[in-house]
Amino acid sequence: MSSINRRRFLATTAAAGLARAASPPSASRYHLRYAPRLDVLPELPMARKLEIFAEWGFPAFEYNPLPRHEMREIEALRKKREELGMAMGVFHLNSAGWKGDSLVDKKFHEPFLKDVSKAVEIWNVMENEAATVTTGVAVDYLSHDEQTRNCIEGLKRAAEIVDGTGMELVLEPINRRQTGADYFVVYSGHAVEIVSAVNHPQVRILFDIFHQQISEGDLIRHIREHWDWIGYFQVGDVPGRNEPYTGEINYQNVFKAIYDQGFDGIVGMEHGLSAPGLEGLEKCFEAYRRADAWDG
Repeated sequence: MSSINRRRFLATTAAAGLARAASPPSASRYHLRYAPRLDVLPELPMARKLEIFAEWGFPAFEYNPLPRHEMREIEALRKKREELGMAMGVFHLNSAGWKGDSLVDKKFHEPFLKDVSKAVEIWNVMENEAATVTTGVAVDYLSHDEQTRNCIEGLKRAAEIVDGTGMELVLEPINRRQTGADYFVVYSGHAVEIVSAVNHPQVRILFDIFHQQISEGDLIRHIREHWDWIGYFQVGDVPGRNEPYTGEINYQNVFKAIYDQGFDGIVGMEHGLSAPGLEGLEKCFEAYRRADAWDG
C-alpha cells in the first residue's frame, strides 16, 4: 500500500471509529431547544454529525460558516435537516463584523446589506430561524452616539430586507477582554437600546452567556431585565469557553431562569469541547443533560 493510500485508509478508519463510538441515551428530552455547533469534530461528515445530534435528542443545530458553502451544499443540508425533523438556528451573517461589513460607519452599510440579502437567499433554502449580526469594532473618528445611530439605521434597512421571512436578525454584544478587540456593542443594555430603536419584530438581540458573563455578569438579572428583546441565546462557560460544568457559571440556574420566562427559541451551544473527539462530544452532551435536569 502506498503512503498516500495508507494515510487515506487510516483517516477513513479513524472517522468510522468515531462514527460508531456514540452511545446516546435511549430517550433524551430537554426543557430548552439546545443546538450543537455543526462545525465540531471536522473529521466527521456533516450529515453524520446531525444524526448524532438527533440521536441525543437535540432538536436543532447552528452553523456559523454556512454562507461560505455553495447553494447545492446548503440544499443537501436542508434535506438532511428535514429528514431528521430538526430546526436550524443561526449562521453568522456578516463575517463577525470586524472589517468592512460592520454597522458603526455608514460607509460599510452597503456591503453589510448585501450580506443581508445573501442571508435571505440562504433562508429561502434552509429556513433557519435566525442569523447573527455583529456591529464591528468601534472607530475613533465618530462619537459613540453617532456610531449607535449608524447601527440603528443599518439595522432598519436590514429589517426591510428580511421583513416577511421567518428569519430574525439577532444583534450580538461581544466582550472586549477575551477577543482583544475594541468591539462596539459590549453590554446587553446597549444592544437593547439599538434594537428597541429599530423597533422591528425580526430584529432582536443575541444574548451570549459567555460574553455577557465576562462583560457584565449578573446574568439572570440582565436576562430578565431585557427579556422582551432577546431572540436567541448562546452558551459557553467561563473561563475556557467550553461546555457547562467546566467553569464558573451555574448553568442549571441560568437555564431554568430562561425556561421559567417561557423561552421557546434556540439556545446555541457555541463553544469548544473540554476533551477531544467523540468522547469529548459525549462529555459535552452529558453536561447539558445534567444542566437541564430540574423538576417542573
